[in-house]
Amino acid sequence: MNKQILGRWVALMALVAPMALTAQTDPLFTHFTFNKLFYNPAYAGASGQYCLNAINHQQWLGYDDESPYIKAQDKQFGIENKLDAARKNIAPVTRGLGFSAPITVKGSNVGGAFFSFVSDQVGYETATYLKGGGSYAYTLGDGSNIRLGVDITNLTKTLDATKLRYHDPNDPMIPAGTPSDQHTTFGAGLYYSNPNIQDGAYLGVSSTHLNPQTFNYGGGIGGGTVQVTTNRHLYIVGGYKKNNFMGNPSLSLDPAFLVKTVMGKGGMIKPELDLQGLVTWNGLFAGGANIRVYGLGAESVSFILGYYPPLLGNGPMSDQKLRVGYSYDLTVNHILRNSAGSHELQVNYCFMFTVPERPVRVFRHPRYMERSPEWD
Repeated sequence: MNKQILGRWVALMALVAPMALTAQTDPLFTHFTFNKLFYNPAYAGASGQYCLNAINHQQWLGYDDESPYIKAQDKQFGIENKLDAARKNIAPVTRGLGFSAPITVKGSNVGGAFFSFVSDQVGYETATYLKGGGSYAYTLGDGSNIRLGVDITNLTKTLDATKLRYHDPNDPMIPAGTPSDQHTTFGAGLYYSNPNIQDGAYLGVSSTHLNPQTFNYGGGIGGGTVQVTTNRHLYIVGGYKKNNFMGNPSLSLDPAFLVKTVMGKGGMIKPELDLQGLVTWNGLFAGGANIRVYGLGAESVSFILGYYPPLLGNGPMSDQKLRVGYSYDLTVNHILRNSAGSHELQVNYCFMFTVPERPVRVFRHPRYMERSPEWD
């Protein structure tokens, strides 16, 4: 399910306050190949490097509560009054930071650990994810690798009810102030990689919100409560790398896909499918496209650019990699009439960290040392 809810659903919540709303979804990134850890904890440590990741996603830029589509909905539902005359941005905004590290034992990668923070604002609701987890890795005889991961998330949801627009301002069921609620959810995943398929292939299956939680936005004048339920999410991600693309040693191709669906009370909600292709030249510049399909219709077409500047690494910090990526999503559904598209900026920095071996100092007891003639 995509983010068509925007601010509209929070306005309608005030009209249907006793009801519980479901199918609230996690954020979705265009650079999903660089954000696998948000969906699949089994990827922790898979790169073998220490990685810092930052992302900023501005979806449907320019979509506010004065857009023609929203005003038409207001008229339909009889929502005429406003709390103030200023336009309010209700387009989704997602920001995230993360860090991951491999776990090695005697030079072998046996797993990884990670921590991430994500803030996802949709309309007048903000969801804050504090997530941490780890993975265990097992190497098969053919050199392929299978990893099992788990994570735990502290999820806080906050509703800014002061910005709601409603038909009856005296309705006692309308939430007041900025109510919030928080719960702990769990996730798990599998991740398989094989360097012998093309020039490296991978496939991951994961699920978040294994224990669905209900968030209560209470505090209304008449004791009204709005309930928002998070449902289980299922993700399938896969791709491979092909060097010497089109016979050119300077080019490499990275095709990938991501399937996302939400399991609601009535079964599986319409899945989302991302199909992506990225071509890299000399390991420095990248360009490609992403097509997102929701249900049976296309939602957006994205154009992706990347720059991977070379970094020098000596001593403990070596094999450094910096990736800077930008994407522009052109919406192809009805949102196009009210939005200038979506923008995403991704920065990823990875490095190897090795602790220099300390020389072993040997101390011998005089009793066992060979006697020297000079001692006489």
